[in-house]
Amino acid sequence: MKFDAVFFDWGGTLFNPHPSNSCGDPTPQEVMAKGVERATALLNLFGRDVKLEEMRAKFAKCKEQAREKYGPAYTLVRAIEYFYQSQGWANKPEEILCIAEAYVGPRYRSYLYPNTVETIQELHKLGLILGIISNNGCPGWILDRILKGVGLLDFFSIRLYSGEEGVEKPDKEIFKRAERLAKVDTKKILHVGDSIRADVQGAKAMGWKTAFRQSKNVPSSNGLADFEFADNQELLNYIKGG
Repeated sequence: MKFDAVFFDWGGTLFNPHPSNSCGDPTPQEVMAKGVERATALLNLFGRDVKLEEMRAKFAKCKEQAREKYGPAYTLVRAIEYFYQSQGWANKPEEILCIAEAYVGPRYRSYLYPNTVETIQELHKLGLILGIISNNGCPGWILDRILKGVGLLDFFSIRLYSGEEGVEKPDKEIFKRAERLAKVDTKKILHVGDSIRADVQGAKAMGWKTAFRQSKNVPSSNGLADFEFADNQELLNYIKGG
């Protein structure tokens, strides 16, 4: 085998930002657009008496403030904490965590690129260590819930999320943490992603091999990645040495 460990990016690599709507599921954009509505409805169930437009305006500002303060350590939970402070409410973790999950909403299996689950299953059967390294402001437990829902969680033994780690790609530190957890030779690690800067350049700076997922917006890494692919079968063949 070429590799002992394979790490994947999240959005744009495992999950397609613009999947076909053939399954009838709401699009990722539609789910996200309803996030404030779900959060507002839950706040009112908690007796907070919040108007939707008030929530839209204030929460957008709270997200900006939280991102400015926490940088790579930003998570949605921190933004909601800011919102509670802006309202003069006591910090209620029991409510805040529920609101964070309601805001994120579901991510459907139809959002995955075709044959993603089958590809990951096959890599797992080959005995590879599989992991995720994601720049993501969602709390890790919500991201794990999403992976569980689409049937992938059990395959990824290592999961590093920037909001939890306080560091994000292409910073070497997050790759170093992944390598320490994997406990394999640097030259036997592959990172799969769709961002030239965060994924390809970040991983190559560590001495890892890289696979770049092509897209309409970025059709090529211009030779920076070790391998480029548009279909999961191509990636699987590459990893297997075909």
